[in-house]
Amino acid sequence: MECSEEIQQITLGSVMQIEKSISAGYDVWRNMLWDDYREEWNNCMESKLLQKLKYASQLTVQEKHIVDYILNNPEVVFDSTAHELAQQTYTSSSTIVRLCKKLGTKGYPDFQLKLALEYQRMPSALQTQDHEIAEQGNVLAAIDSVPYLYQQALDDTRRMLNAPVLLRIASWVKESVRIDVYGSDMNYYLAQQACAKWNELGISAIAHNSPNMHYLNTMNPNSLTLSFVISHTGENQSMIEAAKVLSNKQMKVIAVTGNNHSTLSRHCDETLLAYGYNEQLRLSKMSSMVSILYIFDMLYMGSISDTY
Repeated sequence: MECSEEIQQITLGSVMQIEKSISAGYDVWRNMLWDDYREEWNNCMESKLLQKLKYASQLTVQEKHIVDYILNNPEVVFDSTAHELAQQTYTSSSTIVRLCKKLGTKGYPDFQLKLALEYQRMPSALQTQDHEIAEQGNVLAAIDSVPYLYQQALDDTRRMLNAPVLLRIASWVKESVRIDVYGSDMNYYLAQQACAKWNELGISAIAHNSPNMHYLNTMNPNSLTLSFVISHTGENQSMIEAAKVLSNKQMKVIAVTGNNHSTLSRHCDETLLAYGYNEQLRLSKMSSMVSILYIFDMLYMGSISDTY
């Protein structure tokens, strides 16, 4: 009887030891996988390859041509070698590889894999380029694609936000007695919306449809006047001129643009990065509008806290 109980204890102890070994082995295996893929996963989350393709800067003429070709024909990457893609774009394999590395991948095979993974996650309506929705009037596809575009714009804008810069600008808004927002064409209507909200709080805000150079040149410098200048590319000449005049008067000027290295940004005290606008992608205009509204609404809500 005692022998039987002893055997049971030995057997139970062995089973428990085996379970611990299996559990420990699983933890080691899981940690190894996590260590291997953590950096790659973080990189993927922080900066999507498709976004890098759409808004890449400091590219050569050849590299820009390759990017445009890929954006218009993304499937070609999955079926072509670097040499074949070079032939189709009238470039060289070395240029293809150099571009892939500039975009943060290890080479062309890594670029193919990461682009395929992102492309697979996109809604089918967007996989075939946005012109199919616009030209065919596919309103049912828009039910899924429009929220996706909005969310993508909001996520990317949030990712690009610099918290200290945003807080500094929010404090400038609170200290100002007047806010001027400059924008042309579609941006003027965004400026109007931003100003209407501030005016409801009793903050004097005026939207300007293109700069009035007479007004700018004759206005008295006032540190309590805060100016926002909106330009998707940051290269709108009239917006740049407005920023120059304001900057020369030692007034605080903030650029709202999709390009942090633009001419406009160089003439402003701070830059708030919006979702980059790409003329080749029609629906990016809609995403850019959402991004700019998001930026101004954050500043508007920062103004509410002290008002109510």
